Formats: sequence, C-alpha cells, structure tokens
Amino acid sequence: MPLERLIEQHRKSVRAARRDRDILTVTVDAVRELGFDRVALVQMLWFVRKERRYFCLDNYGEWHDIFIARHYYRRDPVQLASLRTNRCFAWNELGSILGRSRVHRPILDEAARHGLRRGITVPIGVAGEPPGSGSLATDASELPPRDYCRAAAWIVDEAFAEVRRIYGYPAAAGDDPPPLSPRRLECLRLAALGHSDAEIAQRMGVARSTVLTHMKYLRQTYAARSRTQLARIAQRHGLVGVDEIIP
Repeated sequence: MPLERLIEQHRKSVRAARRDRDILTVTVDAVRELGFDRVALVQMLWFVRKERRYFCLDNYGEWHDIFIARHYYRRDPVQLASLRTNRCFAWNELGSILGRSRVHRPILDEAARHGLRRGITVPIGVAGEPPGSGSLATDASELPPRDYCRAAAWIVDEAFAEVRRIYGYPAAAGDDPPPLSPRRLECLRLAALGHSDAEIAQRMGVARSTVLTHMKYLRQTYAARSRTQLARIAQRHGLVGVDEIIP
C-alpha cells in the first residue's frame, strides 16, 4: 500500500476508535506493513502511579512484564532519551543523546532477546500532561528504509494523540487559566520554583506583605490550598516547566 494511503487509512481508523486497545490494534496492523511489529504508547508516570488517567499500551508480550517486574523503567535509556530531545530518534542514536553508560546496555541487550532489536521512538510532550512516547520496534537486524520510518513515526504520533483523546486529554477549554498581571505571574512562577515569601519579595523588589497579597489572590483564583497545588497548576497551564520545578 502506498505510504500516503496507509497513513490516511490509519488516521481515519484511530479517529473513529472508541477504545484504547482498538487504537493499538489498528496501529500494530499499520506499522507491520512498514517493517515494525512492536508498538508502545506510554505515559511515563503510569509506571509509578498506575492510575486510570494514565496509560501504557503495548504488544511487547513477555518483555512488558519483565520491564515492570525488574523496574527497568527507572533507567530505561529509551525513556530517558525521550525526555532529552524533541525529535524522533532511532535507538542506535541513544549513545549520542545520553552518553555511553554501562547501565543502559544490559537493558537494550535483554530487550533485543525478546524481539526488540531495533527501534525508533517519538517523544511526546504536552504542557500539563505526563511526558510520554510512542515507540516502534523490530527483530530485524536493520531498521526499515528511512521513508518507512518517517511514515511509521507519523502513524505512532497520530495514535498517541487519539489515545490521549480516549483518556480525556487535553483539558477542557473551560479549564483555561484566568489572565494574570505580569507581577502576579512572576510571583506564581517563583512560588512554583520553591521560593519562600521572603525570597520572592527580595527577588521582585517588593514588600513581603505585597507577596502575601499576591499569594492570597493566586490561591483564591486557582482554588488551591497549598503551594504544591499552585505549582502543579502552573505546570499544567504551561507557566513553568517540569525541569524548573524539579531541576
């Protein structure tokens, strides 16, 4: 099947799907025509907080169970690399993204023994949502041709977007943040970064009482009862990044 037709057929199928497993099935069928037989659509927070609002879909078989039982997700090079780049990457590029590490090689070798010998990953990052990725793997000694890999990346990106839809992402339009003045926005960002009221006052060059007034307004506006909640809200609306909150 021509690549453009395959991509369009997959797009229509996943957009009509009503279950996450149906999206995975359609995606597996599509990428098999491109030389891949394993697919994973993952929000990384699922591994540590298996809640219904997060997802981990794959057809990795036994490797899925081993990966979780041995806690490989804590140091998996594919997931780590997807947090450090915004472009699709082949697994043979991991060394250039992460640097060489003896910790990563055994995981990759063991994955290869379970049919994940070569692969590509598409990092997925949306403000306010857990970081995720879509991965495609094959047991072949080489990746499919470059145009096939590009088509497969497009397909897995579309699949991830539709799984997000099933799980209620993105947030409803009514969840848009109210406008903040530049000073209150600065106060919110500094609070989210962990600064105390006194430190915020010093950085902003204002009295501590002014900061207290700003913080009271922010808590009331966002219905937040703690600074932790404020930080989470700020991150959800893209006002601060995860790397800022957690260096």
